[in-house]
Amino acid sequence: MTLIKFNPAKELFKESMLPSEINSLFDSFFNDGLGKFERNVFFTPRADVIEKESHFEVQLALPGLKKEEIKLDINKNVLTVSGERKMNSENKDDKFHMVENFYGKFSRSFTLPENIDQTKIEAQLTDGILNVTLPKSELKQNKTSVVIK
Repeated sequence: MTLIKFNPAKELFKESMLPSEINSLFDSFFNDGLGKFERNVFFTPRADVIEKESHFEVQLALPGLKKEEIKLDINKNVLTVSGERKMNSENKDDKFHMVENFYGKFSRSFTLPENIDQTKIEAQLTDGILNVTLPKSELKQNKTSVVIK
């Protein structure tokens, strides 16, 4: 149920192997090499998936977004969270010297386990964190014993 993004630069050049200055150089090479257009288009919110006794929780970091800008859909046991994070450019005369945040449309999908009660799913946005609560239901047992004749 959890998606993990593979970053080859992070795996090859960990803090323990190289001094932080060299690690920073490699990090900027792999991240800044995408170009400004791609960096501003691809926004992928970070997610945590937590299982508790009675429910699952999916927490997504969506800083700066309002609840009206976020859409949640469930289709064939797949929860999809989508929306768009727009760059605040009220004043066209502003000169940006550095833009490290990601902007653009996003969509994250999570395959739900069979034991989720989809009628009782709740979502709440607090301090830039979207918390989706997925209550568990009793699994229906489709199990029977067959007597051999």
